This record gives sequence, structure tokens and C-alpha cells, in this order.
Amino acid sequence: MMREFDDAVKLLGEFIRIDTSNPPGNEEKAIQFLEAILQKEGIRTDVFLPVAKRANILARIKGKTKGKPVVLLNHVDVVPAKEEEWEFHPFSGALRDGFIYGRGAIDMKAQAICQLLSFINLYREGIVPERDMIFLATCDEEVGGQFGVEYMLNEVEELRNASFVLSEGGCIIEEDGAFHAQISVAEKTLSQFMIKATGTGGHGSIPHKDNANEKVVDASKAILSYKWPLKPTSIVSTYLNGILKGKKGKGFQFHSLKEALSGKGFRSFIENNPMYNALLRNTVTLTILKGGEKVNVIPTESCAYFDARLLPGESHDKFFKIIRRLCRKEIEIMRIGSGISEPLPSGYNTHYFKGLRHIVGSMKGPIPVLPFITTGATDLRYFRNLGIVAYGFFPITLPKEELFRMHGINERLSVANLKEGLEGTYEIVKFLASTI
Repeated sequence: MMREFDDAVKLLGEFIRIDTSNPPGNEEKAIQFLEAILQKEGIRTDVFLPVAKRANILARIKGKTKGKPVVLLNHVDVVPAKEEEWEFHPFSGALRDGFIYGRGAIDMKAQAICQLLSFINLYREGIVPERDMIFLATCDEEVGGQFGVEYMLNEVEELRNASFVLSEGGCIIEEDGAFHAQISVAEKTLSQFMIKATGTGGHGSIPHKDNANEKVVDASKAILSYKWPLKPTSIVSTYLNGILKGKKGKGFQFHSLKEALSGKGFRSFIENNPMYNALLRNTVTLTILKGGEKVNVIPTESCAYFDARLLPGESHDKFFKIIRRLCRKEIEIMRIGSGISEPLPSGYNTHYFKGLRHIVGSMKGPIPVLPFITTGATDLRYFRNLGIVAYGFFPITLPKEELFRMHGINERLSVANLKEGLEGTYEIVKFLASTI
């Protein structure tokens, strides 16, 4: 894989340099970049243009049997980044001290390149998969997927009948010298909303009791101070039982999640761990505040935006009843993207999961390989809701501090990680090619 690895480092830098910040997206150039690489290998591509400057690409290696293809799924858009906050330009693809820097290095341009090169290598070696193998790169994932996966599922009927889909959502985690692999089989439900208040304007030197900003601040404080109950789901129980067994902490010794949650010490431990906390309860995060334009003017309108993620099985309507109760009557509450259905989980007692566990074992030895719930939203929900087994996993090893750079400042991936990801992804692709 030496040739492919050298290509991966070069291609990832070039790929990151294509600014696909979404909004607005403008992913067509990134899709053309992938198209040129595939066509150079003699692989046929189909490019789909849902609207101007937005694009998706599908390539295929024909299998021995028709129908129910295996899909390698990635998205080429990224979240925005502010240049002044970064050590290197977020779209430089800078290679420094063994790291490739840039927006999308983790989410998810590196995985896209590893999938691309593994797909190409399968083709070069003349391996005929049991089923059609599809490479699918899409736009618009970061704002919901309307022009990406949602569009493609309507345009390409066979995608709705895929046998398996592999994309983002899990990796190998290093924590305190121990390793475990997360394979995402489900995700929390997106439930974003905005609150708005109106009031009486005026001069800042004459305060009064009808200030729109103060109403929104009071409502925001009430929402953020509400403690959503800890609720273990079967997937999270399996995951945490697998990584915390025997762990000792202040006021607890872990034997099982069910038992541990009854203790104050363990609940405090959970609340001080952002990831575990997000896995066990609904979360509500204040992300945008808008109110006022001049320091000496009391505004007539103010609003706040919240990113909420609900546990599987939680009701949107019940959630918003609580939000309504926490706010004053004069606060207006508006859902963003209302009508979003709850993502269904994929089972993990499958030959696909067993195959991934075997590959991780060959890479890292006998470490726990566990089902995981992604706290954010991914395009895999579209496939899971069609009953298709869909997993999120990229075989790279990240300490938590590196993983938390995703969507953050100075997002980066080490060259060593990229090598590991390429080698692991190719093993996964070969496994999927042999799966009936």
C-alpha cells in the first residue's frame, strides 16, 4: 500500500484545499476532483447536479450478482471555519510536524480519500466483489443532506436496496493508555429550535421591565439549567459496560451501568464527562444569540438558537412540552426542521459487525469492539430508516483530545493515522467485497 499511502497524503492536502464550507457548499469542484482521479483509473463515474454548484458522484465495481450493492459513503462538504482562529489556514492542507491540518481532516475528507483509494485498489487488483461495490460521495451532509443523500436516494433506486453502507461515526479511541473501537450503529435525534421575545425599545440609560434581551436570557438560563434524566439505552449500556468494567472513581466502582447509575459518585462522574453525558441523556446547547445593534439602544426583538439531541425513543412533542414549561408565556418557540423522524438503529449481531471486529483485532489485538450511538447526525440515518444495515466506522486511532478537534479549531489528522486508516479501510473493503 506504499504507493497508495503516498497518494493519500498528497490527495488529502489537495482535497482540503478545496473549500466546501456548508453553507453555501459549492461542492462541485470537490466532486470534479474525485471524478478526475476515478476516470484516470478507467472507472466510470456518474455525476449528479441537484442544483447549481452542488454535486454528488457515484462509481461502481460490478459484482458477481445483481442487486443489493455495498455502499462506501462519504460527504465532501465541511462546516465553516474562521481563518483568524487557526494556527494554519483552515483550507491550506498544511503538513506540519507529522500532522495534516485543515477543515475536514477528520470530518470527513480523510475517510473519503481512504475509501476512494481502497476502492481503486480493489479495481486495480481485478477483484470481482460478490455484490456491486459503490463509491458514493455526496454534498450537503452538514446541513441535512437534502441535496446529497436524500436527493441520491430518489434518483438512484438501487441505493434504497443496498445490503450494507459504511460511513462516518466511529473510530478507535485511546483513553488513559487503553483502546476500544466504536462502531456507530445508531444516532441521536436532531431537535433544534429557536426562542424569540419582543419587548419595548428605548434608550439604554432608562431601563425598564419589558426588555427583549432580558426575557431571552432568563428563558435560556431556565432551559440550560434543566437536568434531563439519565436514561440508559441498550446500545449505550453495551458500550459503557464494555469500556468501564472494573473502573474505580470517586465514590464508585463500576460493575454494570444499571447498578452504577444508582450512585451519586458515578452520576457526578458522568456529568463531568461530556461524551458519556451526551450518550445518556437529552442534551440542549445554546449556539446562537441575537439581540441588539447598538450599545445604548434597548432592542425590540431578541432570539436564541439551541441545538438539541434526543435519545432514541424520546418524543419530540414531550421534549417541547418541557421546553414550553421552562419559558415564560411571552416567549415564542419555533422548531427548526420540525417533522424529523427518529433515526432507526442497525442491529449489531450481524456478519458485518463480526467482520469489522475481526479486522480491528488483526490491527490492534484483543481490544473491545463495541456498538456506539453517534451523538451528532449523519447521512446514515437515511439508510437505517430504510432498514439497511449501516455502520459508521473509520479505522484510525484517536485520543479524545484529537477527536474533539472535529468541527473545532486546528482540526488535523496525523500522517500515521492516515496510513492506519488507509490500511484498515482496504481490509474492510476486501472483506465487504467477499461478503455474500
